[in-house]
Amino acid sequence: MMEGSDLYADVFCSLLMNKKILSGVQIRRLVDQLKLKSLDELFSNRNEVFTKQNLTTDQFEDWKKFSQSPAHVRLSEYVEYIDKKGIYTLDYYNLMYPSYLHHLTNMPLVLFLKGDRRLLSEKSSRVSIVGTRKPSSYGRKVTREFSRELSLHDVVIVSGLARGVDGIAHSSCLDAGGRTIAVLPCGLDIVYPPEHVELFHEIAAKGLLLSELLPGVSAIRQYFPSRNRILSALSDCVLITEAGEKSGTLHTASFAASQGKEVFVVPNIIYSETGKGNLELMKDGAQIATEPEDILAFLAGAVFFREIDEIKDEWKMKKLKEKIKENPDLLSKEEIRMLITEVLMSQELSADEISRETELPYVMAVTELGKMEIEGIVVQEKQKYILTIRL
Repeated sequence: MMEGSDLYADVFCSLLMNKKILSGVQIRRLVDQLKLKSLDELFSNRNEVFTKQNLTTDQFEDWKKFSQSPAHVRLSEYVEYIDKKGIYTLDYYNLMYPSYLHHLTNMPLVLFLKGDRRLLSEKSSRVSIVGTRKPSSYGRKVTREFSRELSLHDVVIVSGLARGVDGIAHSSCLDAGGRTIAVLPCGLDIVYPPEHVELFHEIAAKGLLLSELLPGVSAIRQYFPSRNRILSALSDCVLITEAGEKSGTLHTASFAASQGKEVFVVPNIIYSETGKGNLELMKDGAQIATEPEDILAFLAGAVFFREIDEIKDEWKMKKLKEKIKENPDLLSKEEIRMLITEVLMSQELSADEISRETELPYVMAVTELGKMEIEGIVVQEKQKYILTIRL
């Protein structure tokens, strides 16, 4: 679990947003204006920040009330509770916050996670499978087939753990030995819907549970559209296996389109009430998927462009290595940390090994590792450095 001030900062900012004192966008603007490097710096200087910044009178009064409220006073208890629940955080300023979320508008300032964060890796292909809460036998069969076959091709299945299609997509993926991400419309200490308690715990053990909402926040209708924007944002494309005319699934398709993501639908009988949403989406130009291979063919193209980006990253890394050889003193803190993080992503290493692998001067590597350890980014066990689970 993530210990220390970063978790305090993430929970603190989430409380500010939950109490509607500041939005995530306003907090980011505040951090940028003050040239802060993290939410931790905002948290550490919170009283000074809120006293001197150009807040409205109402915001300032709300802040004063909040700073004396039970939630703020008991912040340490709250953080301890979250930690005991096996929940950790990833915020917008963390080096490991997915870059593919950065360029999208209105993405969460803080993500709450439970499970394997590596499933957010850009190298993984991810497909969101969503649909009606009351699928027909046809919808259930289609969902099982697509989820199973995509999982067997190492595609991460993303869905919302809802009744019906979502639950079938998750369980079929796990039955095939695949990996899945569930985005919840509530805090991660709450199982919603309650009948998915076993599935919830299986995903926590074998996949990833994710929410932008504070632990303790219950699922209410207004959170569902917000959850759907994250579903599509995490995915390379969205597949709707069966959706009714007024299904909330159509919100996911709308978010996907606005985010520039491809939407696939499975054709249905024109007289089917549970498939009318599919037909409407087809009229609006959604791609038709009649077999899992249609999705896999699309993903092959997406992977190609991802590999192009990887080549660019390799080129940047090559230039960085040249910089190390020529004049390592010109390296920025971010560049040093990028090199260290890169080698620790897949293995535990000693300071000597890190220096050798990165080609950084030993003193430079050790100095930065010390700072990263204080900030909770790495920990030492048996003289080996390990990236924390938060990363």
